[in-house]
Amino acid sequence: MKILVAGGGTFGKEHLKTLTAIGDLTLAVAETRETELARLGEMFPLADRDTDAFALLERFAPDGIVVATPAAAHAAPAIAALERGVPVLVEKPVALDAATMRRLCGVAAASETFLQPGHILRFSAGHRQLLDILRQGEIGELLNFTSRRYRDASHAVRYTDIDPVLMTMIHDIDLALWFDGGSAVSAHAARRPEATNRSLTTAQVESSTGVLWQISTAWLHSGPECPPDHVEIVGSRGSAELVVGSHIDVFGPARRHIDISAADDPLRTELDCFLTGIDARESLAPVTPEDALNGLLAAEMILHALDGP
Repeated sequence: MKILVAGGGTFGKEHLKTLTAIGDLTLAVAETRETELARLGEMFPLADRDTDAFALLERFAPDGIVVATPAAAHAAPAIAALERGVPVLVEKPVALDAATMRRLCGVAAASETFLQPGHILRFSAGHRQLLDILRQGEIGELLNFTSRRYRDASHAVRYTDIDPVLMTMIHDIDLALWFDGGSAVSAHAARRPEATNRSLTTAQVESSTGVLWQISTAWLHSGPECPPDHVEIVGSRGSAELVVGSHIDVFGPARRHIDISAADDPLRTELDCFLTGIDARESLAPVTPEDALNGLLAAEMILHALDGP
């Protein structure tokens, strides 16, 4: 199977590393920076490479493409691939706005193949276990979803062209949609300090099901060590908390502690799902382009709330 990775930055390298580990794949990469392109050729066993993703798409004729360019450049190669019948996995955020995402949904619906959004946490064992606890009714009907995601201050320097809501909080928005099953109808949000990405951003969202989402992200920690990501769900019969990479505590009719396997590799699981979908000629992922659209609609609601009345 031939896989093209468009974008050789941090996320592109992670995809190439995992695809190489999967094995039995013929890989190519497109990267606009010539010096970085040469470096990628030294790092990975590539069959082809080019600074022009569209030229490489034609020449290499991949069976699938992973789009890991900067977010503003996601749509063009994704559309080009879909129009050629090539399955696409697009890193998050799939688009920077709902209007572009609607266009991608339309192109994907008209294509003979599929678009898989790169919402990686839907492939995380810990998050899936937490969702199973909810769906099995152990803590009753969902009332509140809370998620916390803190990153170091280097993010504010590395990602100057994208808001933390779209870069980091988009994960929490997607989790809330997944656990809740509804859609955002109203939002209140705040950022401190204001007008800087090195900040804490908080949002309180009410969904169409009446569930309350309380989500926060920060790009302000001085060192590389940050508190682990944390998700809490409160139901009508109790609650459950996930400390990502460590454990789940369930406070239902009976108290339970569940250790999370350190071997969990959601990127490997996501890519395995994509490759299996290519063979099956249909997406087998637990996330759809419409899910990504709903996430961007919620993100835009939060960004509007940050801008004030």
